[in-house]
Amino acid sequence: MKISEIAELASVSIGTVDRVIHKRGRVAPLTKAKIEKIIKESGYKTNIIASNLKTGAILKIGLLVPRLDTEQGYWEKCFSGVNKAIDEISAFSVEIVMLEFDRQIRGDLLNKGLELKNKNIDVLALAPIVQSEAYQLISQLENIQYAFFDSPLCNTSPITENLQDPYAAGWCSARLMELFKPGKNTFISLQMHNTAYNQQRRSQGFIDYFKDKDAIVLNYTWQESSDELFFSFVDSLLLEYPYVAGVFMTNSATGQLAEYIANKKMEVHPCIVGFDLLSENVEQLKLGNIAALISQQPELQGYNTLQEIFRIKVMKLEDTVTTSPIPISIILKENIPE
Repeated sequence: MKISEIAELASVSIGTVDRVIHKRGRVAPLTKAKIEKIIKESGYKTNIIASNLKTGAILKIGLLVPRLDTEQGYWEKCFSGVNKAIDEISAFSVEIVMLEFDRQIRGDLLNKGLELKNKNIDVLALAPIVQSEAYQLISQLENIQYAFFDSPLCNTSPITENLQDPYAAGWCSARLMELFKPGKNTFISLQMHNTAYNQQRRSQGFIDYFKDKDAIVLNYTWQESSDELFFSFVDSLLLEYPYVAGVFMTNSATGQLAEYIANKKMEVHPCIVGFDLLSENVEQLKLGNIAALISQQPELQGYNTLQEIFRIKVMKLEDTVTTSPIPISIILKENIPE
C-alpha cells in the first residue's frame, strides 16, 4: 500500500500521514489512531516512501500570480488555497518561489515568468490570463513543466489545470438571466480586460445562448483601470440603453458595478449576474442588487494546483491525478454559504 492510499482511506492529506509515520509535527489523537490502525492492518512498510520520494531532493515550484491586491481580493483567495496546500506538504522537500505580475503592464507576465525560470524551478504554476504573453512564456520554458489555474490556454499541455470552464459558465449565466428576465429583452455583456481569455469565453457563452432567442446581447469591453472612468463608461451605457434588462459581468467586479447602479436609483433596475463570492459581491447579493453569482472557488483552485503538482512530481502518481473542472456553483441570496 502506498502512502497516498493510506491518506485516502483515512480521509487526510499525504502530509498528515507522513507526520504520523515519522512522528513529527502535531496530529489530532483520533486522526493519529485512525492512521496507525490502517498502517498496522495493511502491513505498510516505511521504506515504501523511499521508493516514491527522492530523499533530500528539493522540488522547486514557481508560482506566477496577478498582484494579490487587485481585483477585489480574488487572487488573495486563490493564494490562501496555495498556502493551505503548502502547510500540508511542508514536511517534504518542497520550495515555493512566488512572483506577482501586473496585468495592466504590457510584458509583465512574460518578464516575471522568465525571472522565475531563471531561478531554476522544476515546475511553473501560473494563471495565464494575458494570453499572448502566456504563449510566449511557455515557448521559452524548455524542459520546465507547467500547470494552470483560473484560466485555460488552448493548444498547450499543462501537467494539471484547475479552473472553471469559462464558456459553460457564460452559458449558464445566460440561462439564469433568461429565468430572471424572460421574453424579448436587451442585455449587456461586460468584459473588464480585452486580453483575458476566460472573460472572452464567458462572454461568448453568454452571447451564444441567446443566438436563437428573442433577445439582443450587446458586448462591451472596458480596457482602462480608473474607477472614475469606469463609472463614466457605465453611465454612457445606461444613457444609451436606459431600459436594459440585465448586465452580465464577466469578472469579480460585479459588486462594484451593482452598488453603483443601485445608487443611481434607476426607474428600472437591470438584473445583474456575475462572478465570485467576494465580500463586496456577497453584500450586494444580500441587498438584492445582484441576482446571482457564479463561484469559481479560487481557494480550491490554488489548493488543488499545488497538491496535484506534488502528487505528480514528488509522489510520482501522475496516472492517478485527475483534473476535473471547478463546478459552476450558482449562489443566490437564499443559499449564500456561511
